[in-house]
Amino acid sequence: MKNFSIKLKIKNSILILALVTALILSGFKVQACYGLGDMYAVEVVLNKQDVNYDLSKLAGIDGVVAVDYFGAYSAYVYRSHYDNRLIVVVSEQGLKYANINVPANEPSAVIIVSGLDIDPKQVSDGVEKARGELGWKIETLPVLSSKDIGFIFSKTIDNTEVRVFLLGILDLTEGKGYKVKLGLSVKGVKEIDEVLASKIKLEIGNLLDKIELSQLKKLMNTNFIKNALFEKLPEQEKYITVRIQIPLKQEVKTITMYVCNINEKFNLSELKVEDARKLGWSVSVRKAPEDNHLGFVLVKNIEDAKLCVEGKGRGDGGYLSLKVEGARDLSDMIKNEFKKVFESIGLNKDIVEKCNFQRFESKESRIVPAYNFDEKEIRNALRAELEWLSKNGIISGLSKDDIEAIVSAAKLGYAGWNNRLVWFNGKWTSYSYTDGATVLRCSGAPPSFFLKEEITTKPPNESLYSNPMHLAISIVAALMVGTVAYLVVRRSIPVEK
Repeated sequence: MKNFSIKLKIKNSILILALVTALILSGFKVQACYGLGDMYAVEVVLNKQDVNYDLSKLAGIDGVVAVDYFGAYSAYVYRSHYDNRLIVVVSEQGLKYANINVPANEPSAVIIVSGLDIDPKQVSDGVEKARGELGWKIETLPVLSSKDIGFIFSKTIDNTEVRVFLLGILDLTEGKGYKVKLGLSVKGVKEIDEVLASKIKLEIGNLLDKIELSQLKKLMNTNFIKNALFEKLPEQEKYITVRIQIPLKQEVKTITMYVCNINEKFNLSELKVEDARKLGWSVSVRKAPEDNHLGFVLVKNIEDAKLCVEGKGRGDGGYLSLKVEGARDLSDMIKNEFKKVFESIGLNKDIVEKCNFQRFESKESRIVPAYNFDEKEIRNALRAELEWLSKNGIISGLSKDDIEAIVSAAKLGYAGWNNRLVWFNGKWTSYSYTDGATVLRCSGAPPSFFLKEEITTKPPNESLYSNPMHLAISIVAALMVGTVAYLVVRRSIPVEK
């Protein structure tokens, strides 16, 4: 079996600090919560004393659409009165807990495993055995390719509803096996004690054995199972929140790639890979002394092309591959760069001429603003909307001085749960800088109504598992990722900037 890497994501209404501690001890890396649209927006929570609101007055106005908005109890979106190209989101939020709804067809906790060797046919055959022999109810998920797999397994264990989500996507971008998402949700019980957790772990372990994925059993530990429990959000005070968003669009760029896997074995430990630095190559080397495993990557940019030499293996059983990204064709200049670096690190340059490069094309996507607005214009738009909301009785108790103070503090990027402006210690500041802030660590795709021309109707619910194209983009382009990871107290773990 190949080496595989693991990521963990948690999706829930509120999660306890014990999970964070467990993750740190396990060595998982977490990222601060940041939406792709946040850098092109400003957002303010009007939590100052004596500021009141009535969202029912907003709901009845023409052109205002009710939407699902991350972390909010309710939300409405409309075109800005300052410039109708801008998007305004008016929502009802808390300060301590994000109101996150986990749909029934999504897990509360997800483990992501990369580079896994699996046989889709064996898994599918095992699924039928799990249905007949183990009593799991099974739902088949839509997938993009016949080589991919997707299932939801449901079973009642001690009057507790347990759902296991399995999605396996052949990772064509790296050519290193499957990327597998193993999800779990537990409902129907207030608390998962050790006894119930052990029973669930045993049942899931038997399931994984039956579908030929026993290697995932050790990841299904008691802490993970306990944190898959769906919990209700505690009561908290709610405040009106106003966001000005520059509409977004997706840019898709076609990348040409040439790849050659050299069908010879090399003793990688004898290569002088560090000497490649003298020729302008960046060098990354990884060694694992316990199993004599060595891996290295050499990278160099030549005009618009990115050249890469990768080596990996054990002892004298190492393999090499060459990759060229962004070049229209394999010019002599590119081949000469490979030849020179081969000679430098101790390889025969003639290997490059013998290399049978295969040409591929891939799509690279990114989210960018649909229009050019500077920070001053966004501040002016925020001022105009706060004045309009006050004039129409949707907000009350907000003075002109309050509005000017908010506008002065607003900056592009002060948006999203962690960075939204809040009233704290007599001034408007980023939420992440306040004492005791509950900071979300997550990554997220922008909602559909942030996209250009997409706010005339309510957007459909977007699911991590139900929409295969959405999931494919998340894996291949690293754009559409799961919405929520987990909550963490800022005083315990510093926010990453």
